[in-house]
Amino acid sequence: MMCQGQRRLVGFVALSQPRPMRFRSLVSALLRKATILVSRDPSTRYDLWRYVRCRFDLVEGTWLQKADDTRRPGFSFLVAHKDCIEFLELCIQSICRHAAGLDYEIIVVDDGSQSPDLARIAKLSPRLSLHRFDAGAGHPNALQWLYCRARAPYVVIMDQDAVLLDGHWDHFLAEFHRHPELLLIGVRDQCRLRNSPQMLHPSFILANKARCDAVLRPPFFFGAKPKAAIYRFEPEEAYYAFFCKALAHHPGSIRYLEQYQTNYGFGTVAYLDRPEQPVIYHQWYSGRVHALGDDDTIERFRVGDLRGATERFLKDQREGAVDLSPRTTAPDIRRQS
Repeated sequence: MMCQGQRRLVGFVALSQPRPMRFRSLVSALLRKATILVSRDPSTRYDLWRYVRCRFDLVEGTWLQKADDTRRPGFSFLVAHKDCIEFLELCIQSICRHAAGLDYEIIVVDDGSQSPDLARIAKLSPRLSLHRFDAGAGHPNALQWLYCRARAPYVVIMDQDAVLLDGHWDHFLAEFHRHPELLLIGVRDQCRLRNSPQMLHPSFILANKARCDAVLRPPFFFGAKPKAAIYRFEPEEAYYAFFCKALAHHPGSIRYLEQYQTNYGFGTVAYLDRPEQPVIYHQWYSGRVHALGDDDTIERFRVGDLRGATERFLKDQREGAVDLSPRTTAPDIRRQS
């Protein structure tokens, strides 16, 4: 008999029987017909179909591990992963370290990685549930799938290449209690290459789920950017941040964390009120560089330089020599002409 909180390790076998195949096929066919009726545009129809599959758990996949705890946790940490296993390991370890005083769960979904080595991730925490999609569903849809399975009143969304530096949980909870209109606390999306100051970036978003569900359905937009002029998306703004645009019409609903750049390429630190109060470290583009060659570019920056900055951070992390002070030198990456 397993004690409370103990996980059930199942290797790579599904934990529970899926819905009867005939029923799943029927529901899937009906929903696909519905998406065709909703949209005549093939690309929008495909995005809508991917969202519907994630929302109603019709994505083919397998639970690799499920935390065996029926209690409702206080916090749900959600991470969507693809081809970034070393950073994912750091991410999970940092959550376990800085959430030690909380009642929490961690849910990770692997969104169709090429060569996943998920066995090492499964061993990191008894509170970890790990799911793998057979084929990629896309980042916003993976986030939607995770969000629907979060059981806690507070949901923490983190990027796979984000490392928690300090939770500041008491401060955040006090903010929610003081401000009934507050729904989200997260990192302002102001990367050096993309300035979207109204957006939150999913490197770290803390959501009050009950309040969000009352205002937003769904919390993540699922396809092409909405055509409604009221939202006025800028060219570089990420479409999965749709809910931030919606909340712009609800004053006080978002609390922003600012960030500064470090000496690790595009590595940034988001902080509470001052740089001396760090919350997370985020290594931009560490997932995207995985499948690209050194001479390829991301937004006109050479992938080899981006990969080098990422590897330098990981090396310093392993050696306990990470320097997260604000950047004092010229960046070690160069923009291609």
